[in-house]
Amino acid sequence: MSIFERTISLLAPPICVGCGVGGVGLCEGCIASQIVGYGERCWRCGRLSAGCRTCKSCRWFRGPRYVWLPTNYEDLAARTIKAYKFQHKRYLSEDIAGLMTETFWEYNSSEIIKRSGYLVVSLPTATARIRERGFDHSSLLAKTIAQKLNMEYRPVLGRLAQDSQVGAIRTQRLKQLEGKFFVKNEKAVNGRNVLLIDDVLTTGGSLRAAVKCLRLAGAKHVDALVFAKKL
Repeated sequence: MSIFERTISLLAPPICVGCGVGGVGLCEGCIASQIVGYGERCWRCGRLSAGCRTCKSCRWFRGPRYVWLPTNYEDLAARTIKAYKFQHKRYLSEDIAGLMTETFWEYNSSEIIKRSGYLVVSLPTATARIRERGFDHSSLLAKTIAQKLNMEYRPVLGRLAQDSQVGAIRTQRLKQLEGKFFVKNEKAVNGRNVLLIDDVLTTGGSLRAAVKCLRLAGAKHVDALVFAKKL
């Protein structure tokens, strides 16, 4: 957590989104009772899939090789994301990142992680949303996760499309993001395994567009770690 984030936490101490207890954004009791695990399934169709690998039936979509998800976007998980993004509760990045890294460790041994040598990359947020919220929620989340996993973080993805996807139907979301990302520094990506970070998975269009862009820039493998899947 940066000095700025620590200052904010002192001015507005964390309060559990679930029960209101002070001192933490999500208490252990609420996590245990209200955050339901997504499980070892394909991120796109929900079928059982070893290690959360994209299943054979969904590989045509050309998204990430693996997508690890702590939970579905519902109940407490949905309220947590809304509080983080729209109610200026930046301290929740620690709690959300904590659940995400726990899920990542669940499916990846220290040997696999060391061998992969991931570069952590965030999905770019529309500039209008950053101005509106006062911070880049995706970048903050990725930085926090990179610190927890002791990995390198670089904001190598840029975004050409500045359309908001909130409220857009599936076909609109897929069309909006097609070919709308670009890589700022191809040397940083070339030959690397990339771990994409995002908060909510909806259609998968943003992941697919980012994967395509990163692979064209020379990325070896692209996997993703996302907090919640929208049903």
